[in-house]
Amino acid sequence: MGQGVLKKTTGPVRLAVCENPHERLRILYTKILDVLEQIPKNAAYKKCTEQITNEKLAIMAIIKK
Repeated sequence: MGQGVLKKTTGPVRLAVCENPHERLRILYTKILDVLEQIPKNAAYKKCTEQITNEKLAIMAIIKK
């Protein structure tokens, strides 16, 4: 890419480039955790998904610093 040219799509798929991906991910992870509250505490799916999502949120907090 040349100087001053901004990336507008993701390439062959032509999806628009997200301008604030970290914030969008934080919002999505928070929504996932909210939905998981509706699943019984002892459900394996809830436990695993909660753990993964919280790990990803923790990584994002480190990146943000």
